[in-house]
Parts: sequence; C-alpha cells; structure tokens
Amino acid sequence: MRRMQDCLRKVSVPAIALAVSISPSLAQRVKLVQHPGTIDITIAGKPFTTYHFNDDFFYPPVRPFFWPVFASDGMGITTDQQQTDPKHGYQRSIWIGHADVNGANHWKFNASPQPRQRHVKFDWVHRDGFQEELIWDGKEGQPLLHETRTVRFRGYKDGVRGIEFKLAFTPVTEDVTFGTRGDHGLLSVRLLESLYRSPRFTSAEGTDQCAVPPKPRPKAGEATSPANSEPEPIHTAWCDESGETGGTTYGVAIFDHPENPRHTPMWHAWANARLATDMFAANALAPMKEGPLTIAAGTTFTVRYEVLVHKGPASNAALPQKYAEFSASK
Repeated sequence: MRRMQDCLRKVSVPAIALAVSISPSLAQRVKLVQHPGTIDITIAGKPFTTYHFNDDFFYPPVRPFFWPVFASDGMGITTDQQQTDPKHGYQRSIWIGHADVNGANHWKFNASPQPRQRHVKFDWVHRDGFQEELIWDGKEGQPLLHETRTVRFRGYKDGVRGIEFKLAFTPVTEDVTFGTRGDHGLLSVRLLESLYRSPRFTSAEGTDQCAVPPKPRPKAGEATSPANSEPEPIHTAWCDESGETGGTTYGVAIFDHPENPRHTPMWHAWANARLATDMFAANALAPMKEGPLTIAAGTTFTVRYEVLVHKGPASNAALPQKYAEFSASK
C-alpha cells in the first residue's frame, strides 16, 4: 500500500495555483492547484485533500473521489479501500455514487461495460472551489444523466475543514430513477479503519445514534421477532462519526441542507461501515419519505451537503452553529 505522502508526490507536478481568502467568518486561506487529472487543495498552507477526477490512481477512472483527506494537524482520517481492502475498493474515501440508476450500477466496479461518471470539463476552477460537468453512463455505456457538481472548500477559525457540495442532476433524454437495489448514495465517507471500528455518533438532536443498524432478516418459515424485525428509521439533519487513533480523537460530520428533497434523511451510520445520508432506503415505517426517486426528463434534481473534518470530539467542533450557517446559505 502506498503511503499518503506518495499520493501527494505523485500529483505534485508543475501547475497553475489559484487562491483566494474566503468569507470573514472563515479565517484560513484556501488554495487550489490543478493538474491534468487531479486538483490539490490546501488550507492555511497545509494539505487538505486531492480531488481525483480523471486519473488512474490505483484503478482506471470510474468516478471521481477525494483522497487523502487531512485534519488540520496533518492526520489522514479517511481510507481509499482500493488500496487497503480491494474487495470493497469502490469505497474511495469521499465519493458520490448509487447502485441503481436506471439499472446502471454506479457503486461497485464489477459490471461490463462498467458505468462511469465521465469528467467532461470544468466550468471554473478558482476562488475557493470548482464547478465540474459530468455525464453518468447508462447500463450500455450510453449518456444517461448530466451532473453539474459545484464544490467549495472552507477553513474555519477553530481548525475545522469543510467541503460543500451542490449536485445538480438532469436526465440526458429519458426519465432517470434512483432505485433501491444495492447500496444507496449519494455522498459517502469512509473513515480510517481505527476510527470506524469503534465509532461514536452524534446526531443533530444530540443523541448518540444516527441510525439503527440493520438486523438479519428472518429465514424462511421463521417468525418475525424484535431481534430480526425491520429497524425503526431515524431522521436527523446531520450526523457526526468520530473515533480515536493514536490517542487522539478525529471525526467527520455530514450536513444535509434543509432545502434538500426528503429532508430530514435517514442515515447509513454504524460501526464498520461508511457514513452517508440515505434518502432512498425503502422502509415500511416511512413509506412517504424513502424509496425510489425519479427525475423526469427536462427537469433538474438538486441536493446540497457539507462534509466537515475535525480534530477532537464532535462537542468541540461547534457543529450546531456551523449547521445554522450552512442552512442559511444559498
């Protein structure tokens, strides 16, 4: 396995640097450096992350992802499982995907032809972020879904670092349905193994649980019991997953914007798993808020998220205040 520093050396080639100071409430300077297949992002002169949009880092390009992702003290806190656990190699640190998009699997790497999120161009790479145009393939490799991906980076005064996403999806020709077969997206984060093995969760309501872990389904002929019944869904506006490595606590929070469809969402949030919102999971106890979602041809479906990376426990990251600021943004 290559070390994270090797990744940084690989992408450090001559390029044009683009930088700007961001809003008054954010004290740290953001800088972007674009390369042929990646963008490096630093905050306050220190590495934050690299966006892989069209390179062959450990695997032919299928969909963009962010790796490595560093906390303010330089600790890498996410894992690219293409390097550490190839069986789940599609879980690449921070990524956007969904297992059933008109039947095309935009999650795993085992289809033929392999559906891709194809980078088309950047509308801009400047200031504190970028705007990218992508085409999602259909099952036969045909253009299915157009996405405009707008990403901005933040450096807060307290050392918390943020990535804000605006994802706008428009069908290319026909209605497109995000189904419920397989793993659900859209935005997922896979933490470092030492963090996700024994995590602590914090919800927007301050509880220590963001999701009820799934229980085994009853076998044929077996009666349903509390031990194998369908879990009750939990809906919350944001979820934080934190853990300890090397004696220090680190964590990641995901914010779901209040203008998102089906807000507040359910969550994929338990030990040994990725952290993600889940607006698609079919659940008999919440039939009006989850399940397949269809984008009609000629319309655009938009969602907004923010990922926050922090050193120390969630209680020290002022997450309620930061969520209020994110909620008020347009």
